[in-house]
Amino acid sequence: MRVIFTVYILFFYFSRFLVRLALPIYLKKLCVTGFEKLHKGPLLIASNHSGSFFDAVVIGAILRHPIHTLTRGDVFKKKAAAFWLRQIKLIPVFRGSEGRQYVKNHDVTVQEGYDAMKGGGAVIIFSEGVCVNEWRLRPLGKGTARMAYHIWYGDNAMKNMGVVPTGVNYEHFRGPGKRVSLRFGDAILINDIKTDPLEYERWLREFNEILERKMSAEVWSIPAEISKDEKTQKLNTLFADCTIPAKGNAFQNAIGWVGRTIHRPFYNFLERKTAKLTARSVFYDSVLFGLLMYLYPTVVVLLSLILGLVAGWPAGLALFFALPILAWFGARY
Repeated sequence: MRVIFTVYILFFYFSRFLVRLALPIYLKKLCVTGFEKLHKGPLLIASNHSGSFFDAVVIGAILRHPIHTLTRGDVFKKKAAAFWLRQIKLIPVFRGSEGRQYVKNHDVTVQEGYDAMKGGGAVIIFSEGVCVNEWRLRPLGKGTARMAYHIWYGDNAMKNMGVVPTGVNYEHFRGPGKRVSLRFGDAILINDIKTDPLEYERWLREFNEILERKMSAEVWSIPAEISKDEKTQKLNTLFADCTIPAKGNAFQNAIGWVGRTIHRPFYNFLERKTAKLTARSVFYDSVLFGLLMYLYPTVVVLLSLILGLVAGWPAGLALFFALPILAWFGARY
């Protein structure tokens, strides 16, 4: 049992290591606002949900805490999927609309979230409840309010928990080469809610009103009906403080071209595979990033081993380092 637990821990931290290596290549730039004022106690990160699992990847890449993410319970129904999802610290949450038999699992979800924070982790909850690729804050569900209530007022209450309103804002929702703005607002603390906790429904409503107001300040809003040019202009204005470094010199651009040319067949293959697997749904970006993150290192290792066996280990080692460097230059220049 101890060996299995050790493997789980190693898998989680290896995945986190890969995310931090891959994200600077996948994104054009990630800009973070409000990190310095992040609540110092236990954290419940209340985020919008416009990028599927990729939202949690972006947040988890910045936070130093072990990250636990609440995600839709239906993806846990198959035992094999549930096993691997647990290893990357996902916590299932079932909605009442999925069946009355799942309502009782809310207490289990809260307990798992409580245990994660008690152990020094941060819990990410997507307060809108559903994922839609759009630039606006959708109506909030009551899940965040219920979890905050039970952690603040339940058994072994954790009154120093802070609920952090968070906005993940994308330049676009399809594939690499985008800017992302991650914004943390001022935490909601237990004393910010003035309603008597005995008035449960009123308490939930007041909490949601405060959370919606604070999240609206961090989540960008762009009308869906405006033209493509107007949308681009609006995004450039919103990303004004998230500037991209000036284009490189001729040498850097040449290396970038070589990097893109070498990697294009592999990327195009994964892009087609992702489009087929997801039907270009809201999961597209998450699946594409996941495939690149896990399969690319595997391909690099295999190619390096083959070259090492054929041409000698110095050549194999050179390829092992050269390919990721070329990938970085290809994305940057």
